[in-house]
Parts: sequence; C-alpha cells; structure tokens
Amino acid sequence: MSTVTFKISIPAPEGFIGNTCVALNCKKYFKVSASDIKDEMFCPYCGTSASKMDLRTIEQNNYIREAAMEKAKEIAYKEIDKMFGNLARSSSSNKYFTFKHTPMNYRAKNIRPSYSEKSVDTELKCPSCNVSFQVYGIFGFCPGCRIENMIIYDTNIQIIKKEYENSDNKERALRHAYSDLVSTFERFCQNKSESVQELKPSFQELFEARKFFKTHFSVDIFSDLLEPELLSLRRVFQKRHTYVHSDGSINEKYVKKIPEDNKLHGTKAVLTFEEFWEAALLLRKVIDKLIIIKL
Repeated sequence: MSTVTFKISIPAPEGFIGNTCVALNCKKYFKVSASDIKDEMFCPYCGTSASKMDLRTIEQNNYIREAAMEKAKEIAYKEIDKMFGNLARSSSSNKYFTFKHTPMNYRAKNIRPSYSEKSVDTELKCPSCNVSFQVYGIFGFCPGCRIENMIIYDTNIQIIKKEYENSDNKERALRHAYSDLVSTFERFCQNKSESVQELKPSFQELFEARKFFKTHFSVDIFSDLLEPELLSLRRVFQKRHTYVHSDGSINEKYVKKIPEDNKLHGTKAVLTFEEFWEAALLLRKVIDKLIIIKL
C-alpha cells in the first residue's frame, strides 16, 4: 500500500500565526510571523521549547483535521474511481457480463476556518534573529532564538506604562505596575541563573540577588547605581512587597529593610507613577549588567 501525503496550510491573518505554550504552568498565547516559523520555537513567556506542531492551538488542530478529512475523501474517491474504471474497461471485452462505471468526480470542499486568531497588544522584531512576533503582557524571551536583550526589557516597560495610562483605576494600576517591574527583574535573574544548580535566593530581594551574581558570576549588578539611586530602587521593591503581603502598611519588616523610612512607620506606602518610572530607568542599568553575563 502506498503512502499519500498532502499539505494543509494554517491561515495567517495579517501574516501571523497563533501558538499556545505547551508548559502546563503557562499555556499562554502568542503569535509568530508566518515567514519566521521554525521547526522548534520557544515560548516568549516561560522559555519552554517545543516543535511548531505541538505549539498549534486547539482551533488550528480542529481546522487541520476537518480540512485533512476533506482532502482524504477526495483522494479516496479518486482511487475508487480509478479501481472501478479499470474494472469497467476490463469487462468491456467480456462476452458474459459488462460493468459500467460513472465517475464520481468528488472535489474536496473548501474548508474555511471557523475561528479567528486572538488579538495581542505588542509586536516586535528580535534584533538577534530577526523573528517577528506578537505577545500579550510582559514576557522574557524571543520565540525564535530564546535570547534575552534590552529590547525585551524596554518593551515590557512600555507595556506596563501603557496599561497604567489606559487604566480607569490608577491606584490599582500602580500596584500592578510596581509588581510587574519586580517580576520583570526576577525573570531576567532566573534566566541568567539557569546554569547554577544549587538553590537560588529570592530575586525579589535586591541584596540577595546582588550577592548571588557576585558569588557565581563575579558581577556586581548594582555597580552603575549611586547610593541614592539604589535606595529609590529598594523602596519600590519593598513597597511592592508590602502591598502584596501587608495591604500597603509600612510595618516593622518594611522599616527593617528601609530604615531611612522609619518616620513613616504605621502609615500606608504611597505609590506614584514618577517613582515607578524612575525605578524602571534605574533597573534598566541593572538589567544591562545581567544581559552581558556570559553563561
């Protein structure tokens, strides 16, 4: 029995194809330019690698299955027509019986996708491998080469800024902005520490992160910051922590970490966009130190 192969193309509205991460703790959606799809790609959110086939969405697989069934029917009918046609021709010279065959001429239906790709809010092109992709929310990798670079950090910050500007609840948006900034730093630290097998510290703690990278990579990630700048960054990180765990109250734990704010003990931490933006620019210097670390 011979094998028949055929190709089913996934529609690419506006030139991009949707993908879903295979990692159980991620499963997030992103798009890659149809011309840049590779046999293996990476989730831009968690960095998990997978084949392009495994990254297909449920909707795409359903469409492929339906289109393939139609194509298979067409091939099957052609084979049946061919078989019965041969039988009819061979029987034409038989004096005892004659078999007549009417060709069925089945053509596969033009299956159109019953779905549309989801909208995402950010598009960029990796400066390292030139893959164009689209993501929703903050992310950490290029899906084409998994490299981390400054454009990823800058794009994340613009995403956070845009979410704040478009929010109807500025106070809530600021809490998310502080938290997302810390998460962005944490993700870069985790990516750079993958080669270290021992237990890692909490990268939400700035001095713990500094100690880790000094010990394992001989790099002081805060060497480009002045003491007042480092204090500003520490405040943002600690304010984020206190809003997550203590409803924003400046308590004993906060003051222990930021003794310079001892006079604010018992009050609620004040969040401002100006403070967040200053911290984002300062953290950019730190991220630049992380990026140049050779693994």
